[in-house]
Amino acid sequence: MDLAFLNITFLFGALGAAVPLILHLVRRQRAGIHVFSMVRFLISSQRAIVRQQRFRRILLLLLRMAACALLAVIFARPFLQDQEETVFAGTQPEAVAILVDTSYSMGYGNRLALARRRAVEILNDLQTGDQAALLTFAVQARVVRELGTNHAELPVLLDTVVNTTFHATDYVEALRAADDQLSGSDFGRRTVYLVSDFQQTGWNPRSAGWKLSPGVQLRMIDVGDAQDGNSAVTGVEIPAVTGVESVAAPARSAAAPAGEDRAPSGNGRYLDVAVRIRNFGQTPFRDEVTLLVNGIETGRRRVDIPPHSGQVEIFRQEFGAATNTGEVIVGDDGLPVDNRFYFTVNAPTPVRVLCLEERSRPNRPSEAAYYLSQALSLRRDPPVVVDVRSPESLNAVDPSEYDVVVSANLSVLPRAAKDRLTGYVRSGGSLIIALNPAVSSGIFNSSFGELLPGRIVSLSSPDLPRDRYRLLTDVNYQHPVFQPFSGPRHGDFGTVRFYHTARFEPDSSASVPARFDDGTAAVAEKPLGNGRTFLVLSTFDLAWTDFPIREVFVPFLYESIDYLASRGTMQERGAGLYRLAGEAVRLPDDARHVELPSGEQVQVETSRSGRKLFTQTRQPGLYRVQSAGGQQTFAVNLDTRESDFTRMDAEAFAAALINPVAASPEARETESQARLVRDAEVERRQGLWWFLGFTLIALVLGETLLANRTHR
Repeated sequence: MDLAFLNITFLFGALGAAVPLILHLVRRQRAGIHVFSMVRFLISSQRAIVRQQRFRRILLLLLRMAACALLAVIFARPFLQDQEETVFAGTQPEAVAILVDTSYSMGYGNRLALARRRAVEILNDLQTGDQAALLTFAVQARVVRELGTNHAELPVLLDTVVNTTFHATDYVEALRAADDQLSGSDFGRRTVYLVSDFQQTGWNPRSAGWKLSPGVQLRMIDVGDAQDGNSAVTGVEIPAVTGVESVAAPARSAAAPAGEDRAPSGNGRYLDVAVRIRNFGQTPFRDEVTLLVNGIETGRRRVDIPPHSGQVEIFRQEFGAATNTGEVIVGDDGLPVDNRFYFTVNAPTPVRVLCLEERSRPNRPSEAAYYLSQALSLRRDPPVVVDVRSPESLNAVDPSEYDVVVSANLSVLPRAAKDRLTGYVRSGGSLIIALNPAVSSGIFNSSFGELLPGRIVSLSSPDLPRDRYRLLTDVNYQHPVFQPFSGPRHGDFGTVRFYHTARFEPDSSASVPARFDDGTAAVAEKPLGNGRTFLVLSTFDLAWTDFPIREVFVPFLYESIDYLASRGTMQERGAGLYRLAGEAVRLPDDARHVELPSGEQVQVETSRSGRKLFTQTRQPGLYRVQSAGGQQTFAVNLDTRESDFTRMDAEAFAAALINPVAASPEARETESQARLVRDAEVERRQGLWWFLGFTLIALVLGETLLANRTHR
């Protein structure tokens, strides 16, 4: 129990207690010496009187000093602080948000059960009046129970609602959701409990510097095991097809011996199926990999993969002209969900590209559009059809008929064109944006608006000599566009020269797969609705760069178009054989319903743009689309980055996300106001100043009586 004061500044008035002492010292009278003839009888009586008067004067001085000090204490409004008074004032000890990882890696062993137990232990430690929120997360976070003081139902929710999903992990998005929950609490103690196996793939240390709110603490509860091993099928590829090969070998029966590939029947295409398998574990993986085509086993191989290594198995198979389904099965381990991989093989269909250009002369195409159309027309598998138009003529076409729209060199995007492109991207379309040599950052930012993954801050001087150029030195070769260039002699972006650049500031939802040698962004992208925008911070002509005449330019365009065209469309090229769980898939206009891998049928809904978009791709497997034109199939697989159990650096993770600021200025001001109201209420209830006031009156009365009886 501590003594506190409501108006502590009045305590400086206690210095007034020194005033009586100062007056006493200043006005003190010294006794004079008088000679009397007969003083013998007065000496003894004088000594007694002097002692008595001195005691009374000291006591009188102390009473006056105490009265002055007590008056200052009364004005300071004292009160006693204790826990009971704090509870009365309405404060609660702590607000917590419990985040439970439900990515598919939590299905390994007993990780999820252990996570549930750890969450229950956290709940058991809560006190009456504490606030708690329960969330689950994988790629996105889900609020199971909002922040509240009722904890009784949370253990039941942990057992019934918290289950593993088929998605990967994103720790930053999960912490954002938990931070939002805690922002609704005015408690001083706020904590996020993160229960996970803490894989490195769930956090990019080079991502944007978002942090928890000031004052929010992070407690990491690890339920993983550094020695856990796992193997997975990480991908299936079919090399580009140059034509249909005739096959003369006879077909074998469905009962062909295991371990051999079945010979084609001569009625279809003869293709190689490249199956990628990776051993993420600590010990060698030895088992069989099996290939099924259209539900029939067509090949089986024995594999022996060293620890932390990968292997590619090639199966030579026949595929018919219609949609073919495939499935790869590899062995068995502690996480069987990633041991199956699904794909489909269709005849290549043209990729339609709409190129928007800005012409300097009415009858002369721009150089950027010329380079684009010439480069894309070289592709034959699948072929690319390019339609070049001005942004003003966008009202005459339907952007949804194109797989990708390219802004080749627009410096200004008209409002009507911007609205059509925004609706196109949000409904599942893809947009590539390049710069105009005469671009103005302010006009460009405002006219493109939310289509940009950030904003251009400034432009380099156009007068810089050409021997002062920038290079691409920081390329993320894990990105789908740049991944084909990761191997030796697969193309070198370091030879491309950029004579002029734009300094770009990405927003929180954007990613930067390539940067210049000064650290600024060279390529940026962001999701927008169900689609995606892809910004190249240079020109597609020779005004700013020699990129269009470098050997990597054409492959870069192909990979960019394929990457963006494959998102949300059922027209797939040879390498786009599947989707990842959670991706939106654009369906034919006459689609009626979709049969899930579980056998459940889901009716197809039409989006606001009039396109039919299917978003319930939550589980891996083969999805069958029923339409008036017949049945089509698409495959959905896991994001196998989650299969890698490599551990993150927990200390670096915590240091990057915990805000070093204890509390924001707004929070400190709010807390100060709340504390003042609370203290005022406690002081009002106690009313100690009344008792001190009566004491002061008693001191004043005692001082008056004593002063009247004391000789001056």
